[in-house]
Amino acid sequence: MESYQDEVLILQVNNWQTADKRAVCYSRTHGKIVFIAYGARYPKSLSGRLIQPFACLEAEFYPGSRVDKLKSCQLAAPMPQLGLEQMAYGFLMAEMTERLTEQGEPSEEIYVLLQKALQLLVKRNPRLAALAYLIQLLDHCGIGPVYEVCVNCSRPAEGDGQFSEMQGGFICTECHSGQGKTESLHPFREETRMLWQQLRMLDLAEPEHFSVKGGALMELEQILHRYLVYQTEQPIKSLEFIRQLAGQK
Repeated sequence: MESYQDEVLILQVNNWQTADKRAVCYSRTHGKIVFIAYGARYPKSLSGRLIQPFACLEAEFYPGSRVDKLKSCQLAAPMPQLGLEQMAYGFLMAEMTERLTEQGEPSEEIYVLLQKALQLLVKRNPRLAALAYLIQLLDHCGIGPVYEVCVNCSRPAEGDGQFSEMQGGFICTECHSGQGKTESLHPFREETRMLWQQLRMLDLAEPEHFSVKGGALMELEQILHRYLVYQTEQPIKSLEFIRQLAGQK
């Protein structure tokens, strides 16, 4: 069977069978790849030491119907040196990349975006770096919510309003007042929309400095996390790690 090579970023690693590892990565030219690294848990296995979350590898695979087989790998870039908080937000980025992307649908733009975001975790506030990445990832996946106009009447978004996961974005005050309580809406203030726009347009390679209000940041996180849960129909596992770290401060 003919093998193929690619540069990959490791998203998730789990033990598999007796001595193997099952991993998910996002590659530069093949998109999401699920693979088995046979024998990777043996102490002398080089690939076993390299297959770690957030590692950037040059890897060679044998293709399978649903799960590929790792042939070999080597480091393509130094392993990122992440603290606990940086690692927690890295797990959030990795989890949502895995959930929102499909095998067989490559996107070099998503690969480059993830690569820049992982590097940004070390340089800047990891909380903002993860938010910016997730907002931009949603756009790249074609499911970013609407916040420039009301999703019901298409009037330009002005002032405070509400956010609807089901309807996919901002709802103005007039439309909210005229609706029955068919779903739970969430406050979506103007300053929160402005922060969303800043993070959406942020250059992850050379981010500009800007101030952030705590209330807008918390509201944006709540809206974004609810929207991600709605889109994936699954709870976000990595948020528990983030909450535990926040509780220790």
